[in-house]
Amino acid sequence: MHNIEHKPLQEEPSSIPEQKGATTTERQKLPRAWRYTIIGGTILLVFALIIAGLLTFANQKANPSPHPSLAPTTGASTLPTPATTPIPASIPSSHNVSIAIADGVAYLSTADNFAYALRISNGALLWHQKIDGSADQPPVVKKGVVYVASFVDQNGPAHVYALRASDGHLLWRYDNVNYSYLSLSTTDNNVIYVASQDGISALNGNNGTLLWHFATKASDSGSPLEVNGVVYFNSSIVNGQGTLYALQANNGTPIWHYTTDGFVFTPRVANGVVYINSDGYIDLVGGTLAALRASDGHQIWKQTLDANLIQPPQLVNGILYTATTKMLVPPSAHSANPLQGATSIGALLWNTFQSASVVQVVPLKEGLSSLYAVRASDGTILWHYSMNNGKNSWANWFSVENGVVYASAARGEDSTGGGDIYALQSSNGSVLWHVKLNRSPSGALLANDIIYLSTSAGLSNGTVYALRARDGSLLWDYHSIAGPVFNAPILDGNTIYIGASNGIVYALRADNGGIVWHNLTAVQG
Repeated sequence: MHNIEHKPLQEEPSSIPEQKGATTTERQKLPRAWRYTIIGGTILLVFALIIAGLLTFANQKANPSPHPSLAPTTGASTLPTPATTPIPASIPSSHNVSIAIADGVAYLSTADNFAYALRISNGALLWHQKIDGSADQPPVVKKGVVYVASFVDQNGPAHVYALRASDGHLLWRYDNVNYSYLSLSTTDNNVIYVASQDGISALNGNNGTLLWHFATKASDSGSPLEVNGVVYFNSSIVNGQGTLYALQANNGTPIWHYTTDGFVFTPRVANGVVYINSDGYIDLVGGTLAALRASDGHQIWKQTLDANLIQPPQLVNGILYTATTKMLVPPSAHSANPLQGATSIGALLWNTFQSASVVQVVPLKEGLSSLYAVRASDGTILWHYSMNNGKNSWANWFSVENGVVYASAARGEDSTGGGDIYALQSSNGSVLWHVKLNRSPSGALLANDIIYLSTSAGLSNGTVYALRARDGSLLWDYHSIAGPVFNAPILDGNTIYIGASNGIVYALRADNGGIVWHNLTAVQG
């Protein structure tokens, strides 16, 4: 690893020495929370044709207003493009890998009809189990059992598998008609919640028997959340209303429900208040944040934001923080196919359009992304910051820690794209630092004052960056991933784990990005 000198933000560009990615010659191996953004659209197009490897650091200044909107300046520093060769898969493979780690084992769900268990110390395969369909959610592990949700296609059928963690032996399987979300009980009771378009079911985790079912008729749902004996379950109709249900966890009896326009996401619950975000569809003015009384669902306040896509908020010291994207449309050029409009720019929810009837929608051209701070007691907007100078950007991650709001966004959908990482003062939204990169960010993890960032350049290779949270300076980067990376990194101990879309799991040293091992998730039979 070469040392990199990080210079303070300044008006004139200055060159920063190249940081090489870690390499080795040893054999190695994202409510669908948005589902996040449509993988066939936002993720693919935002990553396509992007030139790899430049990082620049930019100054930004505050510009007060009634809801202060802070604009960046153009000063920058540049990191040269790296020249590393990605590790190729030994056999053709193009499936994404999702990871969950428990008790020294990495449990993997993939799109290749298998679940896997790897020893995290060396990447050795412990077991693999064939499943029916693709699994795009990370496995859930509890009490020696690995739960995996799979789906055969977007219209079903779907399955939930319970596998013995020690050897992958199938304990039981639950069949459903369409895509399902998994959630575990937060109590000692071994209960599994399965949410789908037709409602929510509670299963006995020991044998998969049905305990209760609450029926709905919706286009999609999200991950259930259990808090203090109440299960919160969101259900939405395409281009229609979304509903949040509060159900008794022991028997599924409804306590209350709250209905609003747009797609409803899994809520946040704190201090007897339920905070909920809902997206505005293309024909709606904007999305909303709302605060509901947990006991009866009474609306305490509701705030409309100038955005269609709103990420679930974080509550910190009485303030709600969220990242949003406003989808812009051209004045004409309607499309008769909803997926065509979605994939032309990518930024619509896959779960919104997967089962939609054919209707006329306007293809999207760009998005405008922002960060908001909202007072939790009454919904007042305290400050608002527009990313990428108010130009085309798609927010995909944010986190609040130690008085700082960190966020990332992809820029554009072609070779002019790239991405940005921001650090803002949480009290007023002023910019502490801003990192530009010529790759599109897709997921991030903030841990131990380090931001571990997954990025991709086109559909051919991915990069993981480690940035110091205090100033955005580069700690290390790893460029040897032969495929885009859609998932956020996972930290366990002193190792970072990456599941890439080339079917490979990478284990990297958290301190310097050195490769520990990699394992290709591709088996026969």
